[in-house]
Amino acid sequence: MTRDIKQRKRDHLKLAQDDALKFSISAGFEQWRFIHNALPELDLKEIDTSTTFLGKTLKFPLLISSMSGGTQASYQFNATLAEAAENVGCALGLGSMRTALEDERTRDSFLIAREKAPTAVILANLGIAQIISAQSMSQVAVFCEALRADGLIIHLNSLQEAFQPEGEPDFRGALAVIGRWVREFPLPIIVKEVGQGLSRDVIRRLEEVGVKIVDIAGAGGSNWISIERERLSTDQSILKRTAYEFADWGEPTAEVLAGLTTEMTVIASGGLQHPLDLAKALALGAHLGGLAGPLLKPALAADVNQLVETLLVWKETLKMVMFGTGVATTGDFVGNRKLLKEMA
Repeated sequence: MTRDIKQRKRDHLKLAQDDALKFSISAGFEQWRFIHNALPELDLKEIDTSTTFLGKTLKFPLLISSMSGGTQASYQFNATLAEAAENVGCALGLGSMRTALEDERTRDSFLIAREKAPTAVILANLGIAQIISAQSMSQVAVFCEALRADGLIIHLNSLQEAFQPEGEPDFRGALAVIGRWVREFPLPIIVKEVGQGLSRDVIRRLEEVGVKIVDIAGAGGSNWISIERERLSTDQSILKRTAYEFADWGEPTAEVLAGLTTEMTVIASGGLQHPLDLAKALALGAHLGGLAGPLLKPALAADVNQLVETLLVWKETLKMVMFGTGVATTGDFVGNRKLLKEMA
């Protein structure tokens, strides 16, 4: 089983680089533009992009979203991402820890992250299917302690599981299980989708069982239904043809944000393609933006310098947007929709 999971992870990293497997619809950020403030009454040196997340200070509100773990290649991959996160002062989400729980030989591909990023916010990650079916809370907690994780992501991926050749699409009782983990797990729980998005109704239901942090992970970036479609064999032609009907299935990230009213901490990932998208997501109400696709190739190439430079462009863009809209701190910027105008 572990060998099959490792091959799946290798397939995912390869296919996630294929632009043809991304959504043709966007995350929706192009529907918004910032209103220029020609009189910001600020010195550029006053702009403070820092924020606090899970008790730690980030230099800017960005999360490197979960991508991989559990294979030989992902050891260097996660080391590169962690080194970059530590360098620029952003948070890092790791890929699913399932392989580490089933095969101790894969643990180092996750643990290397804390070695390379001793002070960064690091989030462990496990799918709801595993939490429902097999993994004990104590086993997960022990590994999170070894990782010195700051929180645990529980990812929801119902349709990915449904189209995945090895999928486990039994989601019965998922909400109740999430509520129990929120109450009993020793670390904060973050609930996210993997790219089809959390609708406002689902976010409300999660809030009702005590979830305090969600990651929208909306439509607009990589489409994991399309990625799983490419992994289906020729004798699964009916399912493969069906998957094409879901090429644009999901909740665009900006649309969810624009209509969301909640006291929860919200991470906006899914289809943030341009640095301005991060700033727009924050002004629409997200507390952090999540980013994966634009970082994948330099991470796979183990190019820390390019990764750091890319992340710093996102940070600098946010700083200049704050100056250009006359807002000095992220506390005053987050959720400040008056800074934005919706395009007709």
